[in-house]
Amino acid sequence: MNRSDWTGWSTFALAIGLAACSATQTQQAPAGEPLELEPYAASLPPPGFGTLRQDAFTVALESQRVLVKLTPLNEAVIRLAAPDTYQRLHGLGVAHSNWTREQAERAGLRQDPQVFLVSFFTRNFQAAYSPRDVQVLSQGILYRPLGILPLTPEWGREQLKQEETQSALYLFDPAIDLSVVFSVEYGGVRAFDWSGIIRTLEAERGRVLSRAKS
Repeated sequence: MNRSDWTGWSTFALAIGLAACSATQTQQAPAGEPLELEPYAASLPPPGFGTLRQDAFTVALESQRVLVKLTPLNEAVIRLAAPDTYQRLHGLGVAHSNWTREQAERAGLRQDPQVFLVSFFTRNFQAAYSPRDVQVLSQGILYRPLGILPLTPEWGREQLKQEETQSALYLFDPAIDLSVVFSVEYGGVRAFDWSGIIRTLEAERGRVLSRAKS
């Protein structure tokens, strides 16, 4: 890795780290109030200058006729999204921040967990899916979800109709480092999309900072 590549990756790692540290600081917010993101806004790319669509930072894989997509809701990532995409994903995290906090406390975490939007989709007439089979392999450790919050009304039946999407928020251990390559596993299939996504995010981060300055 040359000097410029190392600098880029280090910058992205720092942004992810700052987001995690600041999330820990805001974890003590009173119950019933959304997590406050403003205290660490200055250390992250400003929102409103990104151009990325959700699929640009989403890991996707297909197994047993089911398409699974996993999108991180970490601020260091979603602030690089196009304004409408950022507002939607940011709002989703804030709307369910109380549940996130409760689950983190129940799991005994000292930091806010990594939150992902996970969806299941099929083009077939119908297909079954297993919500808890979604796993993340990060730095040699396999992580299972700590909590799942359904977002669609028929999530619990674990069956997909044709062209139907079922979605939920997934909470994972905060030890998952988004600044390094991780893979997603489901149904015996493993996806390594994050390797390329990291480079996309770092390139967009540079452009966002440039746009914000001008």
